[in-house]
Parts: sequence; C-alpha cells; structure tokens
Amino acid sequence: MKSYLVLPHMRVQGANMYNAAFLLGGPPVLAAWLMAHALGRKVDMADDVLSMAFILHSYTPLGDSFYGRFNPQLRRGAAYTFMSSRKHWDYSAKNDHALSLQPVARAHMEVSLVIGIRNLATVKDIDSHIAKSRLAGGAITRKGKSRLCSDVSEALEHIGTGYVVMDRRDLLEREGAGNRAEQFVAALGHKPVEGDGMGWLSATCLGYAATTPFEKRSGVREGYEHAFAEPLVGLVQYVSIRHCLDEDRADQTLWRSEWATPDVYRIYQDQR
Repeated sequence: MKSYLVLPHMRVQGANMYNAAFLLGGPPVLAAWLMAHALGRKVDMADDVLSMAFILHSYTPLGDSFYGRFNPQLRRGAAYTFMSSRKHWDYSAKNDHALSLQPVARAHMEVSLVIGIRNLATVKDIDSHIAKSRLAGGAITRKGKSRLCSDVSEALEHIGTGYVVMDRRDLLEREGAGNRAEQFVAALGHKPVEGDGMGWLSATCLGYAATTPFEKRSGVREGYEHAFAEPLVGLVQYVSIRHCLDEDRADQTLWRSEWATPDVYRIYQDQR
C-alpha cells in the first residue's frame, strides 16, 4: 500500500543555489529528492521511496543587487592562501596569509515536500530524522508536523498554499524550433501573455550525466564506485496548488527518478 508523507513548511537556512557553473537560483528539486531517499535509508525503507512533489513557499537569495545585477554573498575559506613565491599569488591580497573567498551562493527558503512511500504506516521518528537532515546543504530550522495522507490531492490540500514545481521539458521538445539550448534560452527570456501557459518559468538541475567511467576511487564514501559528472539542467514552472487541484493534476506533480541510460541519472514527471 502506498501512502504520502507530508513534510509541511520547512524553513531551510543557507541552502545552496549554485545549481551549475552557469546557473544560480532555481528550486532545489533534485536535492530534495536525494534528501527524501536519505530519509528512506534512515528508516530502512530506501527502496520504498517512489515519488515526491516539491512545493515552494518563499525564496530569499543571500546577496545584494547593484544596478540590477545580483551579487551573492561569499564566504571566507577555512585555510590561508599560501604562495610559493611573491610572483605567484593565489589571488591579489596584500596579506601573505589571507583567508580565501569561496565561490558559493546561498538562499533561505520555505518548502513543503510530499513523498510517496510504500508500506509506511506511521510518522513516528520522522520529525526527529528531519531535524538532523539538510536540504541542498541548508539547515532545516523549523517545520510543521508531519502527517500521512492517502492520496496526493489530500496532501496538497493539507499544505494549503504554495507553488508546485512542474516539469516543462515539453517546451524543449517542439519540432522546428531550433536546438534545445536555443529553446531553453528563448523560453526563459519569453515575456508571457495571458493564456500562453509560459509564466513563472525557471531552470534547475534535474540530473547528472557521467563524464568518466564508474570505478573504485580513493576517498569515496562507503566504497561505492565513483564517476565524475556534469549537471543536467532542465526547465520547470511554478504552478499554484489551487490551480493543480482545480485542474485535477495532483498526480502529475510527482517527481520520479530513473537511470535513463547507464551513465545518465535524472528525475522527471509523468506529463500524460
């Protein structure tokens, strides 16, 4: 029997918003899916985590804007920047032993998750596990009480308000509209008009593609085979919970994962 675990209104402090080398921002859907899988491992039900819906309530990037350009807050490193000679600086600093700046981008956010789990009968100990978890590297400082629902519609009704993150890969599969990179840029830069269904679009990391073979490497946790990989960036859209429920699209809000090929792992939604 499948049930739906609702983790409502989690306040996440200092979550990573650096999705790829060329992308800041976007909802951390893949990170949330991996957190759900980690939660399943903690309760000895990793293979029973089947799906997840991601609902965003608020998102506050940490940084400043100058003349319309966002500059994220940077953090000092934990080690000094040493140099082999005065001709080879790590970066321009007058101090011989200056602390480096780390290229990070963080945000505070409030999100809710709906996790489809097989054979979960109780939420006992779930909240204590969540309190120790992290979402996209951010600390979960507060959340509502977890509960189980019998279907996705009931779970979304319980959350109440917010924006469900929906997969919009369909916008990148239109024939005769150029390659996908061109379609991706055009969709993000599109100025929506009433009724075209292209408002509130965003981009985020939805998977990884291996660039090297999987093999044993030193320093890898738990001895798993390891491969270097590149992020797969996809197009998503924020859709209100009420809109999803009114159009009977609750089941379509669920993300699932798959190995599309032996070297490509991704999450996706059923768009039928």
